[in-house]
Amino acid sequence: MEIGTIKAVHIYVHEQIYVTAELELNIKGVNYIFGGHRVFLSGMHGGESCDAPYLGRFLFRCMHVCNVESWDLLKSSKVLADIRDGRVIAIGSTSGHNWFNPTKEFQIMEDEKEQTGTSSRINSKTSG
Repeated sequence: MEIGTIKAVHIYVHEQIYVTAELELNIKGVNYIFGGHRVFLSGMHGGESCDAPYLGRFLFRCMHVCNVESWDLLKSSKVLADIRDGRVIAIGSTSGHNWFNPTKEFQIMEDEKEQTGTSSRINSKTSG
């Protein structure tokens, strides 16, 4: 784990269809991207009605880790960074007590959505 500084925050349109967000981190003089289109995309109008709210979750969790109440206040915040294969895969509070790994959290959201959908289909079959 390395301590880094958030140098910039970005929310942008990707391929004129999707919205994504990323943090630009500086760790020991090297710039890294955390998030962005390789990690998640939200569709037009926030995604399809069945899509998990990735953008909202990403924004909220980044602010939560840094203990700020506005996306703009993330800039200059210090974070711990978990770097693997040259990529930041998770950020954590400097105390190390609050970590955000979007790939893992988004997979949990997908699994919960599938379980909810499966139980809804089972319940509708048994009540019909």
